[in-house]
Amino acid sequence: MQPYVLTLGPTIRRGEILGLCERLAELGRPVRVVVCVRAVTNPDMLTVEALARICLTARRHDCEVSVRGLDERLCQLIILTGLDCVVPLD
Repeated sequence: MQPYVLTLGPTIRRGEILGLCERLAELGRPVRVVVCVRAVTNPDMLTVEALARICLTARRHDCEVSVRGLDERLCQLIILTGLDCVVPLD
């Protein structure tokens, strides 16, 4: 199964999140979604929100999801918010 790669960064705008989630919802099944965050230069709570919503949308549509390129700051924010049960920290 060829993965669908979704690249975030270097910054994320709130208005982009809904569009990203809608694209995921329209994908054929089964799909493996890889969210690449290597380009995110300054992770913040909006980055965490985007990742959580993308991961939840992918799971809701029976997609396997993974996140690549997590740096230490983004991992810490995800853990601090308790969303490490939603966003896979590979």
